[in-house]
Amino acid sequence: MGLKKKECLLQSTESGQIGWALGLWFMLFLGILLCVLLQLEIFRSSSQYMEDALAASNLAAAVIDVEEYGISHKLRIRDADEAYDWYRRAIRANLNLNDLWECENKGLISGPVSIENFTVYNVSGSEVEVCSYGRSGAAIHRYGTLGQETAPNGIKVENTGIYSEISYQIKGVLGIEVTARKGKLVDVVRCEKN
Repeated sequence: MGLKKKECLLQSTESGQIGWALGLWFMLFLGILLCVLLQLEIFRSSSQYMEDALAASNLAAAVIDVEEYGISHKLRIRDADEAYDWYRRAIRANLNLNDLWECENKGLISGPVSIENFTVYNVSGSEVEVCSYGRSGAAIHRYGTLGQETAPNGIKVENTGIYSEISYQIKGVLGIEVTARKGKLVDVVRCEKN
């Protein structure tokens, strides 16, 4: 058998073939890296946008009982049901949501927004009155102890405040779609003059 014939021998690579192959692999790696970085930037922008909207909506809902404050100097959110209504209106306005709770800007929010949790914390002395609204909108009232009560994001409740959490769909690069959740706790505190 004549395996030593010129046609059967491995041909050496011509100069530049390895360079081209490495260059193509490098370009593929660079393309994937850019897609990942773009995806992370989309998620970061959406997260920052949601955090600002949640903080503003929570503060819009944190309407204190002025009469109670005038009498006892205690900060209390007047009515949890009213605060929840204010929050729903504020979050719709802040995120520019339509009647189906969908955003016009599909780059940041690609699906309907859902309120997962809305909780009012009224602190009075060492007692914390908690009124939570779930996804269905039904209210659950309970009482806790100051220092032991924590919001769902793990932050201790020290003052009267509101916690809210929303979920929404976000579409990224190459058709990737994920469900994102964002929660925020805001406190209502009295500013002391020096």
